[in-house]
Amino acid sequence: MIGTIFDTILLDPMVNILVVLTELLFGSFGIAIIAFTILIRIATFPLTLRQLNQTRAMQQLQPTIQELQKKYSDPKRRQQEMMKAYREAGVNPLGCIGPMLLQFPILIALFYAIRAVLPQSPEALEGLSGRLYDIAFIQHAVPLEEYFLGLDLRSPSIIMVFFVATTTWAQMKTTVMYTTDDRMKMQQQLMTWMLPVMLGFFALSFPSGLSLYWTVNSVVGVGFNIVTYGFPALGIQPLISVRQPPKKPEEQPEEGPAAEPASTKSAARSSSAATKPSRTRTSHGSRRSKRQNRRRRS
Repeated sequence: MIGTIFDTILLDPMVNILVVLTELLFGSFGIAIIAFTILIRIATFPLTLRQLNQTRAMQQLQPTIQELQKKYSDPKRRQQEMMKAYREAGVNPLGCIGPMLLQFPILIALFYAIRAVLPQSPEALEGLSGRLYDIAFIQHAVPLEEYFLGLDLRSPSIIMVFFVATTTWAQMKTTVMYTTDDRMKMQQQLMTWMLPVMLGFFALSFPSGLSLYWTVNSVVGVGFNIVTYGFPALGIQPLISVRQPPKKPEEQPEEGPAAEPASTKSAARSSSAATKPSRTRTSHGSRRSKRQNRRRRS
């Protein structure tokens, strides 16, 4: 059931699109893969843009999240405060994985599509004919040319292994990571080198056509990163603004006369206390003089 859905929704349409693009682009299957990669990136551009924006916003929010983790020891209260901070910043923690999840089935389908479009045996060619739509333009386009710039797109190539590793490293290097945690920085630096090596190792067993797709996809990803994060080495600023996390309002002093220092207040209180008895004595003295004057008049 799942295999039938996978073939109907992804594999068969991908095979026919590759055949059509190859026929339109001078019979070159390599150029067809490049064009197909660009079409996929254009189709997923809104999701990719959302992913990059969400990723950058989450990275800039990390100092606030780390403060909350230190401040609240109760896991439930800490989770509530973190989700509140995400909502106030307009960040969805799950918004970063959409294009990544979409990429995996496309890669798997493309792996089988390249093997199907470039059959290596009569049996495989018969299997390809069963996947083609009943359209004369598509039926007459096969078999396709399997070589591109001297590379056999059906087989692995050490040259494409190098390009896969290099472009993956460039894509990760242009992805700016905002973090103040030394442990996270070390993990990011480690992944910057480990992931390209791992993908390069996988490319040793992938068809060169799939490695070509990944290389072009990484080059486009580098362009998206430069647009989103900029490239400080060349003085390129980000072309896409991101919503900044809201800052906590600082307590402002109330408007009006400045508060007197404590020493001034205490001095004023002592001076007033010292003057009160004199004022009392002066008032009593004035009352006595008035009484004496009244007695004299009487």
